[in-house]
Amino acid sequence: MRPADEVIQMTRRDVCRALVVHPLVYAVTVAAQGHRVRVRSMKSLLALVLACALWAPAAAQDRIARVGYLSWQDAGAYYETTLTGFTEGLRDEGYVEGKNLELLKRSASNDPDRFKPIARELAAAKVDVFFAPATPMATAAWYAAKNTPIVIATIMDPIELDFVKSLARPGTRVTGVTTMNDELTTKRLQLLMETVPGLKRVGVVVDEAMRTACTQEVDHTREAAKKLGLTLVMVHVARPEELEAGFRQLVDAKVQAVTGTLLSTRNGLEREYAQAALKYKLPSMHELEISAQEGALMSYGPDFRDIFRHAGHYVGRILKGGQPAVMPIEQPRQFRLVVNLQTARALGITIPQSVLVRADEVIQ
Repeated sequence: MRPADEVIQMTRRDVCRALVVHPLVYAVTVAAQGHRVRVRSMKSLLALVLACALWAPAAAQDRIARVGYLSWQDAGAYYETTLTGFTEGLRDEGYVEGKNLELLKRSASNDPDRFKPIARELAAAKVDVFFAPATPMATAAWYAAKNTPIVIATIMDPIELDFVKSLARPGTRVTGVTTMNDELTTKRLQLLMETVPGLKRVGVVVDEAMRTACTQEVDHTREAAKKLGLTLVMVHVARPEELEAGFRQLVDAKVQAVTGTLLSTRNGLEREYAQAALKYKLPSMHELEISAQEGALMSYGPDFRDIFRHAGHYVGRILKGGQPAVMPIEQPRQFRLVVNLQTARALGITIPQSVLVRADEVIQ
């Protein structure tokens, strides 16, 4: 029998793989070799098509997805909140670590200069998606690989930073969730003003290592204070050991309260920040719920576990073939106000009823 007359004996899985993976390449290859696949009847063809439809999703799940996960540190309350929410979101999308997912976690060990090399390391490992929640991580991931999708989670305004063209249609390889901090920063200061009568001077301790990476957050905090008629006093510290000295400078500057931002998460200083404020009798308002639980007077912000859960959803959708350029960036859906009455009593402050009735949680 001449080669042109031979009939290829293929299993149903072989045919499906060829048709699903690249039907055009398969057709050209078969034609070039002069082969024919003989389909005996229309009924057989329909059965084959149905088998392919059932096999394709299973084939996609056979592959182990690789996700590059960038973080400040690899321990602490904020890290655990991030990881827990993110993996919950991936699980919702059908991706489980150790089963069909490899999560390549890399920590900068609190050193912002490490993000570039560890992002390049992940790019060399051929990850399918970067999870780079904040500005320094996303910037490093952007330059580490030209085509790898990036999912963000806590960047205040990705448009301002030129990561995307719009929230509704990113138009780039970046998508995810924005924390909408601009409005929330103003709201936090307003709640502080309601709670501390006659408030005029507010302090904030800024992590010196984060000055460049978090310029956006600092600028928006300054603008919010100005809009509300408040004087913002900023103190920069280079190391965690300098935190208390920073608070002494704020006391010397006669601030009446302090506000914290995500800047303190680099070193996991939520508890230290809250305790220093309490020591120097300064009412404190933070973004992270963890801070209020650790002794800050109040916290108001998005549900970060929910934010990271949605980031996990984005990664899962991209792994299934979704295109970041057309995946709208979400804004927070859930917000929580937490009031610590124990701290209020220690400070000699009476929390107004107008604030208490809005609290999602009151720590007694």
